[in-house]
Amino acid sequence: MIVVFCCAASAQEATGHVHAVIISGGKNKLMNHERYWNDCAFLYRTLREDYQFSKQDITLLISDGGEAGRDMLLADGSGFVTSPADLDGDGERDVWLPATLEQVDATLTELASKLTTNDRLFLFMIDHGDSEDDLRESYAFMWGGGRLYDTHLAQLLDAFQVASMSLCLGMCHSGGFIDDLQRENRIIATSCASNEDSWACRDKPYDEFVYQWTCAVAGHDPEGHAIDADTDGDGQISMAEAFNYAYQHDRREETPQYSSTPATLGEQWSLVQTPRNGIGGTRIEKSDFANCRFYDLQGRLIPKPSGTVRKTIKKLNAKQSFGLSPIIIVKP
Repeated sequence: MIVVFCCAASAQEATGHVHAVIISGGKNKLMNHERYWNDCAFLYRTLREDYQFSKQDITLLISDGGEAGRDMLLADGSGFVTSPADLDGDGERDVWLPATLEQVDATLTELASKLTTNDRLFLFMIDHGDSEDDLRESYAFMWGGGRLYDTHLAQLLDAFQVASMSLCLGMCHSGGFIDDLQRENRIIATSCASNEDSWACRDKPYDEFVYQWTCAVAGHDPEGHAIDADTDGDGQISMAEAFNYAYQHDRREETPQYSSTPATLGEQWSLVQTPRNGIGGTRIEKSDFANCRFYDLQGRLIPKPSGTVRKTIKKLNAKQSFGLSPIIIVKP
């Protein structure tokens, strides 16, 4: 008997295209740490290389917008440099927009007018943050010192008529954003509670929570060492799995926070970019992987690439001419 499998998409993935927004305010060059740039670059490479996002699918607002001035404090504190405008090392400039309050306002407002109910939004922000207890408000510092308050970000996001959105916030006091940002069909992960600071890694120039979170969704660390956060074995990393991995591996004095409305949304939502339709099938178990034979949609045998189940499926999907997973034949 021959059993036919394929890697079927979840219902949430089929809802539409994902657009990512990455924001790193930095406040000013004295406060704009090198680790912020590293956090953004790691995530950008993950979206581009692991999830096949096009550059048009990612909006970047980072410190001074890639200008020539020395806007970034080196991790060892030895001085200031110009933060690279090329995040993925392909020789092309990626950063064009500054993360000023005015530009963030304008960019999110324009983007809200373009995305539709068939789209999904992913927003990532790393920055300095603080709170005003008397106003019960948290905020993030934008480039130039402007403050993006939780209530103001809520207004900007409410203008989006997308199917759903997921937010990952890495600032100090970022947990204080949750009460104002919670909405139906929205997932929020923060590095710390409303009354806490967030912290850098002790052993590498990244921020602890967002480093662990990005390792989870990437399936590897920045050096390429494998990370397995796929606890349900479906070959994809959900927002719930990414948060759980980051929470469990966070090594600093912070308490990451999580919200998903409805509660099951975070278990369904992933950064997988291309919606898939048509063929359904049974999930591939890791124990079956060594016995799998891979065929494309035309029935031709495909050599099995090296790597994990997830990475193998991803590589094969990228080669398909249709938005479908490859067929996998397992012979008993």
